[in-house]
Amino acid sequence: MSNRMEPVNLAELRAQFRGSRFCQLVQRHLRRQSQEQRILGILGTVALLPEVARGFVEGFIDRWNTRVYGEAFWQRDTASVFDEIIEDARAVLRPVGLASDDEAAFNLFNIVALSYAYNAYGQPKMRKFMGIAAVDFPWPSMLALLYPIGAIVFATLTAAPPLMVVGYGLANLGYLLFGAGLCGGSFRILGLRKRWQVLAAAMVAFGVGTLLCNVGA
Repeated sequence: MSNRMEPVNLAELRAQFRGSRFCQLVQRHLRRQSQEQRILGILGTVALLPEVARGFVEGFIDRWNTRVYGEAFWQRDTASVFDEIIEDARAVLRPVGLASDDEAAFNLFNIVALSYAYNAYGQPKMRKFMGIAAVDFPWPSMLALLYPIGAIVFATLTAAPPLMVVGYGLANLGYLLFGAGLCGGSFRILGLRKRWQVLAAAMVAFGVGTLLCNVGA
């Protein structure tokens, strides 16, 4: 089976973006990815560019960073901003014969959007200026932690040895994470945003917890 990716269809992408504000695209990156994932995303997207185009990335980001100070920029229709960045990308790529490379132009657009999210992550004032709502606090996973905490309190009240108390709490955290991994696929209060991360953490917590319970018994 071929591993070749489907060609980029800029017209379809533009249609998907139409009707939303550009700040909402940046907000989606903030909500769906960790800062580490954004860094990897930028580096990975740069690697997708033809080698002759990679040297343009830093200058391209700097050029579009001059737009961040215009409040109206963030409220524009995403399709309109998409058109402008794509056309600018084609102009940058033209000297190396890549002006018609839709994939390279789209990758430059993605790099700009990811870099905006990366820069906004630790700057609440910038996010407010952009019109991005505050990132929701992960209350469900925070409240769910009451389950292993309650297990620790219960074990403490039974005068169990300290190692057993900790082990009992970790084992119950493992149960909780296993359920969260199967049902929701994330556990944001602990920074676990992917299903495999949650399930891996569940196995570690349960394994260490069981070991401590046996040692402390």
